[in-house]
Amino acid sequence: MHNPSPFAIGQRWLSDTEPELGLGIVSEQDHRTVTVSFRSCDQIRRYAKDQAPLNRIAFASGDTINTCTGEQFVVIEVITVNDTLIYHSHAIDDKKDEIKLPESLLSDTLVLSKPTERLFTGQIDNASWFFLRQQTIEHLSLIERSEILGLCSARTDLIPHQLYIASEVAKRYAPRVMLADEVGLGKTIEAGLILQQQLANGLASRVLIIVPEPLLHQWLVEMLRRFNLQFSLFSEERCQETMQAMIENEELDHNPLMDEQLVLTSVELFQKQPEWFDFALKGEWDLCIVDEAHHLRDDSEDHAEGTESEKHNDYTRIKRIADASKGVLLLTATPEQMGRKNHFALLQLLDPNRFTNYAEYEDEHSRYGELADTINALIDGKPLSDEQQDRLQQILAGRHSAESIAEMFAPLAKNTKANASQKRQAQDQLVRMLLDQHGTGRILFRNTRKSLSGFPERALNVIELEQPEEYLALQAATPDSLDVHIKPESAYISALAERDDEEVDSAPQWTAFDARVKWLIDFLKKNKDEKVLLICAQDITAINLERYLRVNEGVRGSVFHRHMNIIDRDRAAAYFAGNEQSAQILVCSEIGSEGRNFQFCRHLVLFDLPMNPDLLEQRIGRLDRIGQKNTIQLHVPVFANSAQSRLLRWYQEALNAFEHVAPAAYRVYRHFEKELTQAILDPRSNSADFDAFIAKASALNAELNLELENGRDRLLEVNSFNSEIAQDAIAKINAFESTNTPEQYLKDSFDVFGIHHEQNSDGSYILKASEDMIVSEFPALPDEGMTVTFDRALSLHREDIQFLTWQHPMVRGLMDIVLDSPQGGAALSIFADVQDPILKGHEVIVETIYRIVAPAPRQLQLPKFLEHNHFHFAMLKEKVDERVDPQQLKASLQALKPKLKNIDRNNAATLVTEYHNDISELLARSQKLAEHQMKKSVETAATQMLQIQTAEIKRLVALKKVNPNVRESELKFLKEQTLQLHQCLKQASVELVALHVLLQAD
Repeated sequence: MHNPSPFAIGQRWLSDTEPELGLGIVSEQDHRTVTVSFRSCDQIRRYAKDQAPLNRIAFASGDTINTCTGEQFVVIEVITVNDTLIYHSHAIDDKKDEIKLPESLLSDTLVLSKPTERLFTGQIDNASWFFLRQQTIEHLSLIERSEILGLCSARTDLIPHQLYIASEVAKRYAPRVMLADEVGLGKTIEAGLILQQQLANGLASRVLIIVPEPLLHQWLVEMLRRFNLQFSLFSEERCQETMQAMIENEELDHNPLMDEQLVLTSVELFQKQPEWFDFALKGEWDLCIVDEAHHLRDDSEDHAEGTESEKHNDYTRIKRIADASKGVLLLTATPEQMGRKNHFALLQLLDPNRFTNYAEYEDEHSRYGELADTINALIDGKPLSDEQQDRLQQILAGRHSAESIAEMFAPLAKNTKANASQKRQAQDQLVRMLLDQHGTGRILFRNTRKSLSGFPERALNVIELEQPEEYLALQAATPDSLDVHIKPESAYISALAERDDEEVDSAPQWTAFDARVKWLIDFLKKNKDEKVLLICAQDITAINLERYLRVNEGVRGSVFHRHMNIIDRDRAAAYFAGNEQSAQILVCSEIGSEGRNFQFCRHLVLFDLPMNPDLLEQRIGRLDRIGQKNTIQLHVPVFANSAQSRLLRWYQEALNAFEHVAPAAYRVYRHFEKELTQAILDPRSNSADFDAFIAKASALNAELNLELENGRDRLLEVNSFNSEIAQDAIAKINAFESTNTPEQYLKDSFDVFGIHHEQNSDGSYILKASEDMIVSEFPALPDEGMTVTFDRALSLHREDIQFLTWQHPMVRGLMDIVLDSPQGGAALSIFADVQDPILKGHEVIVETIYRIVAPAPRQLQLPKFLEHNHFHFAMLKEKVDERVDPQQLKASLQALKPKLKNIDRNNAATLVTEYHNDISELLARSQKLAEHQMKKSVETAATQMLQIQTAEIKRLVALKKVNPNVRESELKFLKEQTLQLHQCLKQASVELVALHVLLQAD
């Protein structure tokens, strides 16, 4: 096509620079200018004739055209009258009814998005856009089929136990599991990996995260920093403002949570603003994540006769949301903190149909020890005793036939001819069947430091100090008050607050006489280059202590307590985490023992000790986490011969809870709670009675630890981590990242879009918008620019730079722009005479890219079955291409690529008009070839899909027979998915997405 001259009133033109204006019509002209009206948007543009950025729109015979009244016609012949075009056409559904249609009556809203439309109407781009679109389609096809895309897209170390759990859970439809790893093993990361993979494979799109209010910003930052997931934070303040706006606009029937896909809020919000609980309940969530789930206490029985508000507690609210959500992840490091019965209630949140009777659950629990003994023997490769074999056969009986059981045991018989490999395989099969059949292993994952490796040691430093007279006087006045004895400073502060102003002014502040404060000051001065975290029970203690250190001693410190708002808490934590001119000490009240991570610090001062051992472990867990490189120094200043010192002996001698994780500690504490209170209040600290009490508690602790080790915890340990599967996942991620980073793709894109990129010495890049940038905004690129890396290790070392993966918003946003924009749909290049034997002598070459289009919702995961979902063809004139190997032809074109030259649109349009017939012929042959390839690809995909889906359905059906934790909804989804995939593949079609015409220059 070419641009006729001169311009004429009534001609139709398209703006190169503003194609969104639609199809314009020449309304005025003089010797210098031309005026074009764009009637679809009521805009007028005046251009200089010799520089007008316009392309003449002229259709050819066989094209389909739309009129301004919405009718469709097929062009038969084109006649030129006074430099305007008349289209002889017939109705699209009636070939007999011919009309003469002036081009002025064409639709004003013409959008030329199809490649052939753009080519033959002169909307021709240079080849760089075609190649960018080609790369985008190829990369998108690759990542959509990836099994590990979400797992490798996070800014995290590749830690085996985290990847195992994530890979096991993320592939399930609507997973409902409890992540109960010990403190510091990365439950938040596990949840993020699961979430990201579910988002990547389409199994989830609407997600609700519910956390304690103090952890809101930490979760918001972690989801963004590690996973590039931008959650909408619904804080109490935002919700109040939103409700006010809804009232003013009379939109009370509207659910604001339905406007967002990823929502983060607090459990406290539902208490304070019940209407937001109703919104959350109707949120249609694909996945609901609840952190610190052990705080959810089912005390509904205690209020059976109470008010509605008493019955409606945090547990019942979360239970209703969990029941209404497809998938649920509960996170807790201490699942039995509130007792086994409450732990059972948490399991009911996950599967109320499975966990219906607590007595049956207890009975099942009691048999874990015997089962663990048998599993241990199988894992260790030891021969089973006759008793173990009989018990094992009884377990399997009823679920499996006698013949299949005999076949399972045959390799383990004493006179077996099976080799070592066959024995190992039989043992592994029996272990897996036992784990599938018993316990909560499919819905509960709990890894411990003992079962893993690479964690720091802990060292206890006890500092005995003299107790001040002021505290002794208070304790003498209230000998039965536990708080006065173990937290005397808070009792002193309370007593002082009850005095009149004159007495308060004359009384010394506790920080002036408490020996722990003096010790702390000396310790900080001796360790000026060390970071120190201090945790105490009371907010007022933390506030007073930090102020005293800062004002009286000049110590750079920060404070963290529950009365601070979220922003101030984040600032305090950031001030402590900084390097230069930052806080040496962070003084936290008990709120600091949950959620916040400070593994860059190795000194923890326990200013007082909590009664609950799980709370003590949570305190220590702020430092004892993955990423801690040093031995953790625990400093416990206590008053000699006091309740504090006796409580310390309880933790050290009875529970061994300082230097090791104590899994049975909470049960021991609950068993001896009353005796413990009496014992630590007993001033006879060295009495034989107290020694005997400690010994008795220590014995029970050892017994329970052994029971856990041999029983439930052993089953969970085996079920929660499989090194072989984890290492396989890591190997796949490493292999994928070694060959498939988006680095080169993005660099090519930056060149096309005009983004300045400069590589640093460490391999990172500085990105900035340039004056030549062809879009007003580039996805996820801030105005001030950014520093990025494609290297995982560097991203972990430097948290100030972005880690670009295929899931990063910049990459996905770029792909959307490239594929949604018509630019790159049609390109033209010219080349000089070549000596390549394949290309030599050919004036016209047409490259085409097709992709298979199938109307499938993302959750069906169709791309993973369509191995070949796009096709790239290179067509030569005179059908010579049928005798040429396609790969050799593509290689020749790749070698020709650097020699290609672009030309302006006017000349390109002229050449297209000249070679219209040749190009059309090659496109027609290409279309037939694409349809043939599509049919083969779809048939292969349908066969593979049916095999894979059927095998998975059979596996779950068999598993459901022996494990009630397999939910009916999982099976239903797989069956419906299979039927829908079959229908989608039947409706598949092929679409031309880009074409590139190569013409030999004269």
